[in-house]
Amino acid sequence: MKALVALFLLLSLVALPRVATSSSGDDAMLEASVSSLEELHADPQAALGQRVRVRFQLRGECERWNPFVTRFGSADYRAFDVWSDRQFLWEKEQWDAPIARLYVRRGSPAEQALAGARRLARFEAIVEARQVFLGRPWLELESARRVGDESVECTLLHATRGFEAAQEARWAVARESYDQALIGAMPPALRSELRRLRELAAHPPSDTARHERR
Repeated sequence: MKALVALFLLLSLVALPRVATSSSGDDAMLEASVSSLEELHADPQAALGQRVRVRFQLRGECERWNPFVTRFGSADYRAFDVWSDRQFLWEKEQWDAPIARLYVRRGSPAEQALAGARRLARFEAIVEARQVFLGRPWLELESARRVGDESVECTLLHATRGFEAAQEARWAVARESYDQALIGAMPPALRSELRRLRELAAHPPSDTARHERR
């Protein structure tokens, strides 16, 4: 009887499906070369046909766009505007100007990843520059996964208040606002810049410090 039980358990273990240690998307993510959206836009021709790994922050879906002569028609693709990890979103000019528009094939896992994500969700993704048109690369998103250090809007609100206060030489308000912003999560490049701004607010130019507004 013991032998039969042991044989049954052995057969059950053999029949169990294997659990993969990494998906094909994860493997492709590791194999792709690392780049940035800034680099892809700086030299679109060099980016053409390249599959690279980038990180970005989601702004949201673009409901309407003109595909011109590209392949990215709305019947087959959805479009999402994104900020790079290096855009300082407390500056209005940066907030209003997402660096890229990514095109995601309908029905793909990448579409599912982005479609349910909130604004400012942070992703690591593989993109390919399929075409260059109007001086910019047209990027197809092939796979995407969420990563940590995501900002939230209240963090950016504190950072924006600090930045605006510093512009007006209200250094005490700037310091307090930057300190509040630095409590929250954010991409590393944004944190480094906020720390630099906080240091400037702690040691403002002598002429503005003497006439600090409150």
